[in-house]
Amino acid sequence: MQSGKLLSLQRVSFVILDEADRMFDMGFSPQISAILTAVRPDRQTLLFSATFPKAVEKLARESLKYPIEVLVGGRSVASDSITQYAEVVEEEDKFLRLLQLLGEHADDGKKVIIFVGTQNMADSIFEQLLRCGYVSLSLHGGKDQEDRDSTISD
Repeated sequence: MQSGKLLSLQRVSFVILDEADRMFDMGFSPQISAILTAVRPDRQTLLFSATFPKAVEKLARESLKYPIEVLVGGRSVASDSITQYAEVVEEEDKFLRLLQLLGEHADDGKKVIIFVGTQNMADSIFEQLLRCGYVSLSLHGGKDQEDRDSTISD
């Protein structure tokens, strides 16, 4: 992609940056800027971020025209309707702890979202939960769009 030698982005008319805050945290700011510079200026750009730190705000100001901001909760904070807990658990004890938490919180038709680091882990947890009798679904980018749509609609 460098200087258009590998891939030309001149015909790209739609750019989506998901988890932009994580991209900046991981040091991809120069690559993001290079991509936005390489695509056509009349593109439509969508930028999604769970938080909106200064680096993401700066990118938005520099790269978005007529931005529309959808804000849930406060800026750069989690919504106050969400309760967050953190605890340190040894790797080999994590699934047992998950089952304990589900037993405490997943009753009366409540739904629970479990975030994991990889697609393989999502599938593994899904299969383990099914074996333990929990109705569950797995959603990640490695699934076909039809499967993702079906999971979201369920």
